[in-house]
Amino acid sequence: MDASNAKVLRSGWVLKRKKKKLQGYAKRWLIIFEDGTLSYSTNPESNSRGVIDVPHASVSSDIRHGADFKMLNQNDFMEWRTDLRKFLNGGAAHSPAQQPQAGTMGQVDELLAACIAKLRTVNKTQHSEDIDDVISSLQVLHGHHGDIRQQLARRSRGGDAASMSAASQTGSTHSHSHGAAAGFGAGAGLAAGAGLGVAAGSMGSGSASPQPGGDDGEHDFYDANDMYDGVEYEIQSNGDYDDEEDDDANMYVDEEEDSKPVLPTPTELPLPASEQVTYRKQLPAPVTGEEMSLFSILKKNVGKDLSTISFPVTFNCPLSLLQAVAEEYEYAPKLLERAAKASDSTERLSLVGAFAVSSYASTAQRTTRKPFNPLLGETYECIRADRNMYFVAEKVVHRPPVIASYAKGDGWSVSAAGTVKNKFWGKSLELIAEGAQVVELETGDRYSITKPSSFMRNLLAGNKYLEHVGEMAITNLKTKERLVIQFKEGSYFGGAANRNQIEGTLYDANNSKVGTLKGKWDEQIARVMQKDHLQVLWEVDPMPPNPAKYYGFTYFALSLNEITDDLKNVLPPTDSRLRPDQRALEDGDADSAEELKHTLENEQRARRKQMEDAGETYQPQWFHQSSDTVEWVYGGPSGEDYFQERQKVKAHKGQWQTKNAVIFNH
Repeated sequence: MDASNAKVLRSGWVLKRKKKKLQGYAKRWLIIFEDGTLSYSTNPESNSRGVIDVPHASVSSDIRHGADFKMLNQNDFMEWRTDLRKFLNGGAAHSPAQQPQAGTMGQVDELLAACIAKLRTVNKTQHSEDIDDVISSLQVLHGHHGDIRQQLARRSRGGDAASMSAASQTGSTHSHSHGAAAGFGAGAGLAAGAGLGVAAGSMGSGSASPQPGGDDGEHDFYDANDMYDGVEYEIQSNGDYDDEEDDDANMYVDEEEDSKPVLPTPTELPLPASEQVTYRKQLPAPVTGEEMSLFSILKKNVGKDLSTISFPVTFNCPLSLLQAVAEEYEYAPKLLERAAKASDSTERLSLVGAFAVSSYASTAQRTTRKPFNPLLGETYECIRADRNMYFVAEKVVHRPPVIASYAKGDGWSVSAAGTVKNKFWGKSLELIAEGAQVVELETGDRYSITKPSSFMRNLLAGNKYLEHVGEMAITNLKTKERLVIQFKEGSYFGGAANRNQIEGTLYDANNSKVGTLKGKWDEQIARVMQKDHLQVLWEVDPMPPNPAKYYGFTYFALSLNEITDDLKNVLPPTDSRLRPDQRALEDGDADSAEELKHTLENEQRARRKQMEDAGETYQPQWFHQSSDTVEWVYGGPSGEDYFQERQKVKAHKGQWQTKNAVIFNH
């Protein structure tokens, strides 16, 4: 039953967050009427579960609030936001084409957001670096504008005890303890894109007090400059709001298949106690199988992409490419937690740079053995209490093979997606990293990272080794500060001691040099504070004994394919640890590994052929495509959340609902 007799202005499906933690989102039918009444229900025919009188609501924002309603896509979000704003700011609808008037900060923000969205749309069809630059500049301006308005929002809510006391006396406190919350967000997964929040206030009859200067605070928008360049609003209402779903005594738990979860924070996802998990210090078997000549195979396949060549299993090490990506995060928690807590922006940039460089340390003693190329739909998780880190990766595209990943820790997260292309130069093989990696800190800083090339040297003769050469660029997308790191090529006569040198230069937003980093990517990174004063940012951990005997693995790498007791009943059937050919190679049975690898690859070809014949397009389970800096971002096409699903499986001892459960069957 509808909540108003007025004409419906807009209606449609949205995703509403359930009140209790870890229950995710459920699909709900949302209606806004021409009289400004906002209502939602479980379906178009059912009774209203909640009502808000939008014109009589005060508005504030807080970066800590998550969106409690999410729209299914960016277009839906923009349309809903436009309609809602018709009932705010004196009832004036805001068109992106309107010029903002003095003092109306909501219009300024709306104009900026609309310009950014429009430019992104244009850039999809006619990509231009100039447009990229304009978008980046507008995002910086949008961010600074959000900082100002966030401060105003806090001031309006009362930043000290006196103001909070005054607010409570007028009956207009904005605390969530006085009402149920609801919000809108565009994008899937981690509240990506813009967000809009709506919250019902207390059931009392007190009215919101006007703001200083005669401007009624009920109609002021305050932006939250969150790490997704989005906007989040909270509307506090003193009208009727009967939401039995959010009543703890009458909690309605919906187990709909299309519920859309929110990624819980590390404190919300209980991890196994670190003292209960002991990770192995050695593989079950040493390197197995005769190492064949990579040069001889490359010579026969000049010009071909390595991903299209079926190598003998003895060219592999017992890790998948997904696990190799996880390996890059060995030092991430310590470095990025420090970065998130640092008050100086140059120090934050330096620590993010140290993380980016440290990701190469595990390759120091690798030569020609490569990770297994994952099957399409294969996944890998790395959830570690001892490191306070969550990581998940999935192969989302078969050719070229694209790996999407997401990692999160205390105050930081990293989104990445990319592939590796190759060039054969006769005596060496160049591996070219393509794609994007973005580090986000709770400070609001976002850093994009581009990587240098890697080279497998001396393929024809001599001691083989891996070397990283070229420029790594780390850019703070919010402030435009930059760190440029040169990975230097070792000289021909210098020997091993002359290799692996790096030197970084820090630049401020005006492109002025403000600092230097020095070190070696396989040893340590230091920030040059003064001529004779170095601040060590990162040092490599000791290697296990006899690393060459065990594929050159670090202690962290030794644990990546291990199925510890805490994982036995929670791993999805697509996890790389369950891949039989990789397991056989780790156990030292190269013959079985070769046979299993051949079988799995043939079955994958058959599945792909069947899909092509049916005219179907593969859809990944835990990531979706985006127009943001990273092309593939966390969150499935319908909002699937890996960590949320894992928690359900663990809590109820159930089974994973995954469409790729058969990829390792043989």
